[in-house]
Amino acid sequence: MKISIIIPVYNAAKTIRRAIASIDTKHQYEIICINDGSTDDSKATLEQLQKEYKNVIIINQENKGAATSRNVGISSMTGDVFMFLDADDQFLPSRIDFMADYYQKDENVDIVIGQIARDSHDTWHPIYSHQAIQKLEKVNLAQCPEMMQSIGPGAKMFSAQFADLRFDEDVVFCEEHTFMIDAFKKARDIQLLPTMVYGYNVQEGSVTDQRADQFNAYISDAQKVRARVMEALLLRELRVYYSYRMDELIVSYLVQAFIEKQPTITQTLITSVTAYMEAMQQTDCSGEAMFRLVKVIEQGGKKWDKSLYQQWRETLLKVGIGRPNYYRFQVEVLPKRAKFKSRTKLKQFLKR
Repeated sequence: MKISIIIPVYNAAKTIRRAIASIDTKHQYEIICINDGSTDDSKATLEQLQKEYKNVIIINQENKGAATSRNVGISSMTGDVFMFLDADDQFLPSRIDFMADYYQKDENVDIVIGQIARDSHDTWHPIYSHQAIQKLEKVNLAQCPEMMQSIGPGAKMFSAQFADLRFDEDVVFCEEHTFMIDAFKKARDIQLLPTMVYGYNVQEGSVTDQRADQFNAYISDAQKVRARVMEALLLRELRVYYSYRMDELIVSYLVQAFIEKQPTITQTLITSVTAYMEAMQQTDCSGEAMFRLVKVIEQGGKKWDKSLYQQWRETLLKVGIGRPNYYRFQVEVLPKRAKFKSRTKLKQFLKR
């Protein structure tokens, strides 16, 4: 069996060596590195690594983003299975072959999902929200909606029959969701493993560290991706679970991260968030996700005025959520301003 490992590389000169060095397998393999218009020493570092590792293939392109880079890698692969590795992450020792063994045991298994680990004080720890899939079991998407917790491409081994699938190139936020949902739907059996196989390392410059003016583009992308996934998921319980995953664990944290940096409530913010909430209401959605968005906006934002609150209140009434009038809001809600427990980087939810 031949394994293709696809690594998008953008300004990763400091981490790409660690990523490539972590690839250990007894199987035939190729490492496809897509240098996505890096402006640091990534290109030179990759060329040096190619001299040291005969399996490294370098593809240079203008900067087009992670989705295009992964798609170029898929188009170039020659393996029987393929995997993705981010240039700042790493495989844990011997785990590639551990996954390959389970893939080869059953011809009906099309995807193997291992656990992603987060480094804390030099020790790897599993992702808490992934507890439902930390088990040794063969499932499909209908049987196990919880696999959507692991919505990123890391820690997975895919059959080459999925080489026709593509990441969304017209968005930069949550561009992996439709690829993953299409793969989950297409798979006959999906092998879940409780074992940590993939380590991710938090780097500066994660999504929440981007400039605040990216917010409107990100939430617009989220709305576009959400619509595509909702159309693809045929079962209501899957759509509701995806709403929880997307709306509560990604979008509400995106809004929270923005408000922590720019807490003043503005017309632009209200317009963006209410448009997203109205789109939620047009499909199956999680009520808890809707209410978390409400809490983030109301108890995180500052300097409300009467006209902005009235717009906010009218939107919530349209989606079936009653709110007090402006004066009661000032007295009953604002004094209870939340101290959100988590400053968790959004990257932790996006890459899962």
